Amino acid sequence: MAARRELDPQTARVLADLDGPGVAQVADMTPAGARRHVEDFVRKWDLDPRPPIGAAEDLAVPGPEAGQTIAARLYRPSGVGGALPLVVFFHAGGYVFGSIETHDSFCRLIAQGAGCLVLSVAYRRAPEHRFPAAHEDSYAAASWAAAHAREIGADPARIAVAGDSSGGTLANGVCQLAHRRGKPRIAHQFLWYPGTAGGPETESMRTLSEGYFLNSGLMKWSMGHYLNAPSDLADPLVAPMKMADFSILPPTFLMTAGFDPRRDDNAAFVDALAAAGVPATLRVLETTIHGFMFMLGGIDLAVDAAKESAAYIRAALA
Repeated sequence: MAARRELDPQTARVLADLDGPGVAQVADMTPAGARRHVEDFVRKWDLDPRPPIGAAEDLAVPGPEAGQTIAARLYRPSGVGGALPLVVFFHAGGYVFGSIETHDSFCRLIAQGAGCLVLSVAYRRAPEHRFPAAHEDSYAAASWAAAHAREIGADPARIAVAGDSSGGTLANGVCQLAHRRGKPRIAHQFLWYPGTAGGPETESMRTLSEGYFLNSGLMKWSMGHYLNAPSDLADPLVAPMKMADFSILPPTFLMTAGFDPRRDDNAAFVDALAAAGVPATLRVLETTIHGFMFMLGGIDLAVDAAKESAAYIRAALA
């Protein structure tokens, strides 16, 4: 099994700094403390310098509530012209932490490598804003991007959603909401180690939920901050495996990690898509952990994985 392989040595080094003996646990922190801790961690393990691109522009897009705006950053690749594919991206962070900044390097690699626009969205975070606030913000940002595609240089027929961890769950939630509400049209979803729970407990969840960063305590902490009540876990927006009809989803690329407790959930999600006739690709990085896309400066295989993802996106949205 993948879980019996040895960790990539660079991953082991980063993991020791993140989750080693004597290291403060995110699940023991306040939300504000967790945000500071994760921002500091990412700065330490980020790419330096950050990958070059054509341009990056900070925007404020309309939110779902009257008078609300959502901060976003639009990345443009260099060396390409015309109406470009657009990927609307939602960052990781258990709905509580993470930001545009923690995923800036990753979005740059995707924009330049895929030759596409990337709109990174700073949705409202928990516990100040509980379910479904992050989902509604994500849907509002994707809807705005679709409605204003030509204004920002995007091809309205090639709009995709993407995200890692909870951001991947949000991206999938946008697809569900777009189907329910009749728009926007989502051409593809690109997911990295997303939360896809809702099925039976898996082997990876039993064997990898301690010692590999995404601990059972952290999962309970984040969901406890975002959800209003345990009954929210029945909602397919936060537990995608509870979806009644997987055929409503667009073609899907999902990349996960061998030492991620969500590994088997992610594989089951891809299997459910394929069984419903949805084109779905699963890629497992066997020797690394959950969250590798915000550890790019410390893990070479994560950089390679980001570049591989970008090449996939380029082909998928060609």
